[in-house]
Amino acid sequence: MPLSTSRRLALALLVLAALAGGAGLWWWTHRHLVSTDDAYVQADVALVTPRIAGTVVAIPVDDGWQVEPGAVLVRLDPATYRLRLEQAEAELTRAHHQLEAARVRVRAAASEVRLAEAQLELARHDARRNEALARKHVVSEEDLDRVHTALRVARARLEAAREEEAQARAALGIPPDAPDERSPLVRRARAARDQAALDLEHTEIRAPVAGVVADKGVHVGQHVAPGQPLMRIAPLERAYVEANFKETQLSDVRIGQPATVVADIYPGREYRGVVASLSAGTGAAFALLPPENATGNWIKVVQRVPVKILLTEPSPPDPPLRVGLSVEATIDTSDTSGPLLRPLGQTGAVAH
Repeated sequence: MPLSTSRRLALALLVLAALAGGAGLWWWTHRHLVSTDDAYVQADVALVTPRIAGTVVAIPVDDGWQVEPGAVLVRLDPATYRLRLEQAEAELTRAHHQLEAARVRVRAAASEVRLAEAQLELARHDARRNEALARKHVVSEEDLDRVHTALRVARARLEAAREEEAQARAALGIPPDAPDERSPLVRRARAARDQAALDLEHTEIRAPVAGVVADKGVHVGQHVAPGQPLMRIAPLERAYVEANFKETQLSDVRIGQPATVVADIYPGREYRGVVASLSAGTGAAFALLPPENATGNWIKVVQRVPVKILLTEPSPPDPPLRVGLSVEATIDTSDTSGPLLRPLGQTGAVAH
């Protein structure tokens, strides 16, 4: 039975009311959301480089392996550095012996000073006695001159002994009763020994952080130099998202606002995060060749600002968020009480 005109009109009005209500509900629940698909997974990837030069003798890891902090990634030939350590230890022992010999010279010089003082005192006593006898004409002028000459020799000998003692103490460098560790000679030799031990320890290149090995570019038998890139460690558990929002979308974006992330590789799986920071400038401002808008014809282009989103939970190992994956990020801007700049000295994830 065909519907009457009034019934068709009522049905149409009902449908329109439902659509308007749905549209209103969607607008009310989604009006505070800003989204972008110009977003990618990032991580503070650690570049593994050697601190010393050497020949690679072993690589216990491979691309895609998970490693813990301190795990050995590359071993260099330790033979040369082991010999340098033995030589440095021998030099340290020699420095202790040289220091002890210097102490002996100081003690010997001090003994010479005491002997010279005793001889000078004896020469003075002889001079006083002979001068008294000379006044009585008991000794000759020649004997008196001989006694005076012996007195001057004793004084010169004491001065020379004191000079030798001062030189011996200067060569020692520290008070004779001071410990060996205060000696510059021993400290220099100990520092050389410690440096040699450190170089030997650096023949084992270890993982600075926990993560997954990537971009391995080293082979057994290869000679590497200090600072040469060998591989990278990607800490996937601490991955974050860098979302490039249009500047017109950021009016209400604040630090601490909740965000959701959906990766293209895992459709339907949602990761939750929080806005950690907004870049100090647009991507174009920090480009290698920033635009020069002050010359020529100018066309206004909406700029994009990188926004860092920290995941509130570590990236799960299955499925993991890998560095560089494309994602879609959505920020809920309903709460605008948060700051625009991250507080000075704040570390870790931002609470919300």
